[in-house]
This record gives sequence, C-alpha cells and structure tokens, in this order.
Amino acid sequence: MQRLQVAPTVRIRAEGYEAIISPSAGARLLKLTRSGNNQRMDCVVPFDEHIASIDAHQWPKAGAFVMLPFTNRLDPAAFEWQGRKIKLHNGSNTGQGLHGFGHRRDWTVSETSDLHIALELNHAAACAEWPWTFKARLNYKLGASGLSVALSVCNTDATTMPVSLGWHPFIPFSNSETTKNNSLRFTASHMHDIGLDGLGPALLSEDIAANQTFALDGKTASTTAFENFGGEVDVSLEKNLRLKLTSQHAPHLLVHRPPKLPFVCIEPVGSLPGSFKNYTKAQSNRELRLDPGEWRHLVCNLG
Repeated sequence: MQRLQVAPTVRIRAEGYEAIISPSAGARLLKLTRSGNNQRMDCVVPFDEHIASIDAHQWPKAGAFVMLPFTNRLDPAAFEWQGRKIKLHNGSNTGQGLHGFGHRRDWTVSETSDLHIALELNHAAACAEWPWTFKARLNYKLGASGLSVALSVCNTDATTMPVSLGWHPFIPFSNSETTKNNSLRFTASHMHDIGLDGLGPALLSEDIAANQTFALDGKTASTTAFENFGGEVDVSLEKNLRLKLTSQHAPHLLVHRPPKLPFVCIEPVGSLPGSFKNYTKAQSNRELRLDPGEWRHLVCNLG
C-alpha cells in the first residue's frame, strides 16, 4: 500500500488568506482560510492537522488537488489512443484510474515566497502508469481574490499523447436536512447525470446550444457533468458566506454531491468524464491531443 507523507508543508499568506500545501502528498492544498471581521472561514474542507501520511488511493475527503494527466474515473484503467492499446497500472485495488496520478506524486518545490509557491513534476515514460514523458508546473498564489491555482503540462515525448487537466476542491457544504443556504449557481450548455459513482456516459453534444443558468441545491446527492462551462461558480454557504470559483481553459465542469457527507466537489475539467474511451477522433483532437513540445494550461481561483 503506497502512502504519501504529508510533512513537510509550506504555508503562504496574503490579503487575509492563508494556505497550506504538502509538496510530498501530491502538491495537495491542505487548507485555505480567510480571516476578516473577527471570523476565520474555511474555503475548503481542512485536513486534520494530526494526519502524518495518507493512503495514495484512499485519501481524506478534504483540501484540494490537481488532476493530471487525466481527469475523473477511467474504468478500467485502459484505453486506445491513435490505434495503440494503452493499459495503465496504478496500484489501485479497484483497477480504476482515478483523477490521474499527479495527486499521488512527490512534487519538487522550485520557488517560494510569503504569498506563493511554485512546484514541478517530471514524468518518465518507463513508468507503467503512463507511457509518455511530460513535465508539469504548478503555481499557488494568494491575492485579494483568494487562491490562484495555475497548472501547466508540456509533452516532452516524441509522440502525441492525450491530456486532460482538472482541479478537485472539497468545498464545505452542510449535510443537514434543514439547511436552506447551500447552493451552486453557474452557466453551461448541457448537463449529464453520470450516477453517483461517476461512471455513467457523458457524451459530447453534437448540437450547438446557448448556455443556461444551473442552480443546484445542497441537499440532492448527485454526480453531474456540464458542457461549455461558463467559467464561474457562485457558491452560497451557511452563515452568509459566499465563495466564488473561477477557471480558465476548462471547457467543462463536474459537480459531485455525495449523500450524507458535508462537502461538495466542484471540478473544472478539460474534458468530459469518460473522454478517453468515448470521444470521437475529432473530439479527441480538439480537447485531448497534445503534440510533442506543446503545453496545456488550467487556471482556477477560489476565494
């Protein structure tokens, strides 16, 4: 069983915000708080500060992590790419690929200051988890609007590879049956209910549709994927607290509201769930294909 060490951690502060990051535990965000008006508010579900290590495949439902080189569930962990059959080994008992593997790696800190941290990850094709080489860069920075998370991946291989990037924060949501305040609001063009396990089909729509506003309450358990995400989610919480999550370069959004648990996952993603198996060649070329030497980016902000 692979375990990830949480310590040492890096703490950054600015504009009333404080964030704690663990480079060795997948460059995870462990905590993001905002202090003001004699209040200290959690913007993500905080990690238990006494946790020394975590199971790489059964991590605590807290904090936030980046997803690369693929997003959401890949069940089984195999797909075909440009006529080549790819079978991935990730050590999971389920046989699923889950959110890629960047969140299970030890990242190198390349730069740090009071308000930011930059990390790097280099992947070799000899690894059974992914048969292409790539390098990744991740920057956390605090400012007046909250935490900026900038993820970039470059294909350093000699051949084309598929890539989908995402961010996976656990946002505190009350699990009380009487709650009235928890809700999400954003725009998108299409919605796909993919089942609580996240394994249902989410096929890209052929028709062109205008974006509409979606409003989700805090009570209904579901896992839903949304096409053509407008890039901004308004999150209403208890105690008159509102969060805003924004993203750039994320054409889609996945929202997972588990039953009877006090959080919601709001995940800007580069492709719909199941894209490695379900996309047509044209769709794969548009959203997944990354040629040698090319970069792909994702920028999110929460505050």
